[in-house]
Amino acid sequence: MLAFPSVAPFRLDQVTAAPLLMAVLFAAQLLLAAAMAWAGVRQRTSCWWAAALALVALVGLFFTLASWGNSDTTKLSYYFSFDLSRVRGEAFWVLVAPLVVRLPYRMSAVHGLVVAGYALAPLLLAWRWRAPAWAGWWSLLICCSPLLRNFLQNGVSRQALATLLLVPLLLWAGQLTEVRRRWGALAALLSLTMHTAFAGSLTLALLPGLLARRTTTLALLRRRLHRPAGAITLVAVAALVAGLALLLALALPTAVEKLAVYVQQESYFNKYPLDPAVGRLQAAMLLGVLLTCWWRRLSWRALLSCGVTRQLILFGLLYHLMQWSVQAVWFPQITSRLADVVGLFLLIVYLAWLNRYQCHWAVLPALFVTVDYWLIERLLPSRLLSCGLDDNFLCVPDRWPWQIRYWDLPSR
Repeated sequence: MLAFPSVAPFRLDQVTAAPLLMAVLFAAQLLLAAAMAWAGVRQRTSCWWAAALALVALVGLFFTLASWGNSDTTKLSYYFSFDLSRVRGEAFWVLVAPLVVRLPYRMSAVHGLVVAGYALAPLLLAWRWRAPAWAGWWSLLICCSPLLRNFLQNGVSRQALATLLLVPLLLWAGQLTEVRRRWGALAALLSLTMHTAFAGSLTLALLPGLLARRTTTLALLRRRLHRPAGAITLVAVAALVAGLALLLALALPTAVEKLAVYVQQESYFNKYPLDPAVGRLQAAMLLGVLLTCWWRRLSWRALLSCGVTRQLILFGLLYHLMQWSVQAVWFPQITSRLADVVGLFLLIVYLAWLNRYQCHWAVLPALFVTVDYWLIERLLPSRLLSCGLDDNFLCVPDRWPWQIRYWDLPSR
């Protein structure tokens, strides 16, 4: 039996290319998205929910198989059984590691569940915004997006899940939909336990609060404290702050240590923000904005007075800044790891902006570019992958879960 390698790529064997299988799974996702569009137009609620749940399940299965050949999922599947120092400072993963090693395909199954969450989020938003016919297409727009290549196609499951849990906070801060503050706060606290990049992601999620017209948090708190239940509110806020301080105290040392390593020692960074598909998607999103402005006859004054427009401009500029940082090699070790965070928030705000002006159809250019990228640049070339010689997305398991070998554990 081969020993587990000490450097990436970690996958030595037990992988194969299965382009036909993956193409069939993705074709089924397209059919389900079309079925959701039909059910949404015909107001067939039960059919819509059945198709939605099937789509989420298929997305989870697709990414479980597709992430099997990635180094990040492979090394955690191996080390979670005996060495949790790999997730030091991330309490959630320390606690769930014994469960992860009992799942079929281990960390790949976790990654499939994470991406299923990414598929579910736009479905729920479409339902909340009364745009059910577009829900399936929004889901594919996010899960297949080149903006999220590092998160979803490189198997960066921990940071991807931590960022997904900050979406309710983003929606609340930007007034994009009604979100109960306590649920947003609890999701943010859970996110803190999942990845040491929490501080940067949290800051990005709260930025829309500076641009949306809203009563300040201090004013809201003062108003609540004057109500009869003000004392209870004060205790709840104090408990929340105390919990946040405790979790920060536990995670901060590791986060600072990792930041120092990235700045002083780490030389690797991904160049996915510079991929031509990303540029095409940015152009397609801009086209969608221009079409909406033309259709609704929006002036610059009307646009700039809209808080959602300002948020869209903010995240668009931030992503351009990430691209410039990678291209100029200016701390790309950090910015390349935050680019997917900005990419996810940009996509969510973009959908919220289209919904704000009721021009859901203007997502079609971005959707076309995304599906084209997925089919032409990801699925079709997968038949040529050198599975087993490199850590490639879409290299799937060549055996059932109970036949997998996770190599011999080293002596302790």
